Amino acid sequence: MMKSIKQFLLLFSTIALFSACTDTKTKETSISKSIKVDKEVLYSFDETRTKVFWAGYKTEDKLKVIGQFKELTTDRGDQQFSSIEELVNGINFSINTASSISGDEIRDLSLNDYFFKFFTDNFEITGVLGAMTETSITATINILGVAKEMVLSYTVTDKVLKMKGTLSLEEFGAIKAYKSIHAKCFDLHKGKTWDEVNVIIEVPILKSIQ
Repeated sequence: MMKSIKQFLLLFSTIALFSACTDTKTKETSISKSIKVDKEVLYSFDETRTKVFWAGYKTEDKLKVIGQFKELTTDRGDQQFSSIEELVNGINFSINTASSISGDEIRDLSLNDYFFKFFTDNFEITGVLGAMTETSITATINILGVAKEMVLSYTVTDKVLKMKGTLSLEEFGAIKAYKSIHAKCFDLHKGKTWDEVNVIIEVPILKSIQ
């Protein structure tokens, strides 16, 4: 009888010990699953893949002429930020207008000699982007030493920030450049060169997880 009681107590102790170990492991597993390590997403962009397009118009039918500035530099090409808003706000940029290409070499030469020569100082446009609102970004652009504001609408995805805006050459103080290209291309434009210029900027967004 005594032997049976001892065997029963030994069996009960073994079961209790096993259950305690199982509960401990289960709790440890649950705790480890509940702990999440927060990872920070950082944003940057590649200047060499950023595209700046312009579009002008000619003739009464408002035919579009499209070009692209191939040389752009900024002060944030090698930096990372915690959000796209932080990346954009305050970024300084410089565009070499002599790098403009439109698919027509003769046209490009005329634009350099009869437009950009009078539109920019040493063929350079500089400026800074402001803070992003829900619908727009304001760019402050220096034209011949005078700061002008241009409102850009935008769309943003995980991969690309795309900005669009329209400027008036007269309002930007570029009337001399406008009159120059208008006179040069009077016959080709059939007497009509439009004052407005559209600007489109495509910025590939890069993300890294820290």
